Amino acid sequence: MNLHVKNYITQPTPIALIFSILALLIAFFLQFVLDLQPCYLCMLQRYGFAMITFISLFGLIFYNKNIIPILLCCLSLYILTISFWHIGVELQWWAASLECSGMTENIGSLKEELKKALNSPAVASCDQASPKTFGITIVQWSFIYGLVLFITLTILTIKQIKDKK
Repeated sequence: MNLHVKNYITQPTPIALIFSILALLIAFFLQFVLDLQPCYLCMLQRYGFAMITFISLFGLIFYNKNIIPILLCCLSLYILTISFWHIGVELQWWAASLECSGMTENIGSLKEELKKALNSPAVASCDQASPKTFGITIVQWSFIYGLVLFITLTILTIKQIKDKK
């Protein structure tokens, strides 16, 4: 493999792009193929991965800037924080927020609420246990994925900044 390509692949920006696209593909597969509806916290994590994808694409153009990998590390920390909070809600270490239960909306009449419930897609509750794979829930896998992403990006970003000095 060409040395330039090998060095480029070990940079934080392309790694973040690969991680984020893979995470979004898995999330869409779970939702649209396996029919597992995302909860509010799952959607917040998706927004984080979407932002990582956008900033990574931008960073591929401006690869000499240190701010891009630092932003990617911050976004991965955001994802890690949301996933940790989600584990706590799922395991009932703490109470779910009002957004997780859908209680922030203004409640109308019973007739209006029934009509809205029938016409709106099902939304998962954040505190329901998600399906398990190898004895680990999807929420816990999400935390592990976010942790690996954060550690990887942090190490590669520190290495990149040191190499530029």
